[in-house]
Amino acid sequence: MISDKKLRKAKATAATRLLTLTLATQSDAAGRLGPGGQGIALPALATWVPVEAGELQRLVDQLTQADWLTDATLTGTHLAGQLSERVLPLTCPLRRKPQQPSG
Repeated sequence: MISDKKLRKAKATAATRLLTLTLATQSDAAGRLGPGGQGIALPALATWVPVEAGELQRLVDQLTQADWLTDATLTGTHLAGQLSERVLPLTCPLRRKPQQPSG
């Protein structure tokens, strides 16, 4: 995944490649980012990808241009979006928590 041809052609930085790894492990089986597809909280993302807040938008834009992300939205609190169909086979989706029987 970090040697992806499109990322190599874009001369992706180490931070961009670290973000790809993080997003691939923080998506669900459909490729939606974060638990339940609700996005990844920025404080958590900052622990995995230690970049300045202003740099994160540039990295997200680079991943969108390299066809890694679609519908990416970076707010003041979350990064939401979806991994592209092209990279879904490279992911390690979040596992759903088993339902506890009620009763």
